[in-house]
Amino acid sequence: MREKYGAFHAAVNMLYDGDTLTLAADEDAPNLEPSVFDAVADLIYKEGGFNINQVKDPAARKLITETAKAINRGVDAHLPTDVPDTLRYALEENGFIFSGFKTFHAMREIGLSLLNDKGEIKQYADFQADVLKLNNKYNKNYLYAEYKHAIGTCQMAAKWHKIEDDGDRYLLQYRTAQDERVREEHALMDSITLPPSDPFWDKYYPPNGWGCRCTAVQVRRGKYTESDPAKAMMIGDNSTAALKQQIFRFNAGKTMQLFPPKHPYFKAPKEAKKVVNEVVQEESEQQRKERYKAELPTYLTEAEREAIAQNCVEIEKEISIKKGQPMSVEDADKQSANPKHGKGYEYSINCQTCAPAYMLRLRGFNLTAKGNTAGSLSQYLSRQRSFEAWLNPDGSACSGVLTVDWMANKGYKRMNAARYKEYFEETCKEQGVYVLTIGWKGGGGHATILQRFEDGTLSYIEPQVYSASIGARRPIDELCKDGGAVPYYKRGILRVDNKIFNKKFLSIFDK
Repeated sequence: MREKYGAFHAAVNMLYDGDTLTLAADEDAPNLEPSVFDAVADLIYKEGGFNINQVKDPAARKLITETAKAINRGVDAHLPTDVPDTLRYALEENGFIFSGFKTFHAMREIGLSLLNDKGEIKQYADFQADVLKLNNKYNKNYLYAEYKHAIGTCQMAAKWHKIEDDGDRYLLQYRTAQDERVREEHALMDSITLPPSDPFWDKYYPPNGWGCRCTAVQVRRGKYTESDPAKAMMIGDNSTAALKQQIFRFNAGKTMQLFPPKHPYFKAPKEAKKVVNEVVQEESEQQRKERYKAELPTYLTEAEREAIAQNCVEIEKEISIKKGQPMSVEDADKQSANPKHGKGYEYSINCQTCAPAYMLRLRGFNLTAKGNTAGSLSQYLSRQRSFEAWLNPDGSACSGVLTVDWMANKGYKRMNAARYKEYFEETCKEQGVYVLTIGWKGGGGHATILQRFEDGTLSYIEPQVYSASIGARRPIDELCKDGGAVPYYKRGILRVDNKIFNKKFLSIFDK
């Protein structure tokens, strides 16, 4: 095993040699508590060696998550806020995967250091001394280099996203930092100017190594001479001919990867890859759940926030997209919930789908309503079943306040504008989002949104058809005056911001 490990050890040492090993004194260096690494080492010592199943142990899981937190701290602090959530979470996910494989290799090296030259288990004090050296290597020197690389990578990935929006309208020019610290090999690529679509940028878009400060800037066509593509590629190849340089031949913006795909950490036996990926997925989901929970309004109960956060993670798995940052009312509405309105009859009768689309958009899911077509679940919900799209936090069926029940309690036989206003104000007392199903005076019905805001205002939100002249928050008066005098018995109001979405209805959305 030591012989097999030797090639990996040599590759890692070669990759991290030089300046990267002397920079950990920087005040910006990430700080991973030694006790986290020590707990893993103690596990291996207690069990007399390393085996892959130890990666599933809580101590190893904590080392993975703490390493990922240290790396992704750089992403969170330096990635622009306006980048797409898909890019943000892809980079963070790659940081998590990287941390999982790094932990595997660190644990394997701990296991190998457990034995002396005679193949006997070392005295604990001697073992501890070796663990300290390994901790300094992996979690100070290496981690610092990885952290600084993550910062540069995420910034350049965000920049690439904006470059792609312009296509080849502008040329892209490689530029160094223009000081005495610039590496000779990077200086050779300075001023290479090519369209963003040129294959050169697939390999040599910065950063091109640990601590690389090079960048790529858009320049107007005609201002600079366009480089010869073949010569540019040859310069790039020659400038990064060393093995430790070749690993950085990738475009983080295109691949949405924080670390080089050919980094030695990612090389592991098949069984190890399986276990690491399983653990990383579980821990990543738990971290996302905690983040989603923190994003939810504090007026919700702990049980509600826990259930909704878990529901968000499950929705992600079901539809294969990551939840983004919670949206504002305007962003969640503004015709975004039903962008195809006016492009087919089915998008004018899909209110029962637009209402839950709005609520999930508020939570950060970039979903839109599908049309109401024959045989679809949208049609099913349209038949007085809108509330079935939601469940209580414990997974049980929920029920709203039916208009007819409210009327009976009040002793009302018929509704009018004043009574509808009374009904809305009483039923939607608490801050939150409510689905309203209502019948019109002229016949037919509608599903829409009432929302009570922090300032106490109750507004009508119409996710099916946005009013540019009014905005997202509309007065409830128009609903009050147009409501039917004798409501259908299944129509009413259900609060949904404290509910979980029924996943069996996810097919009603486009993503």
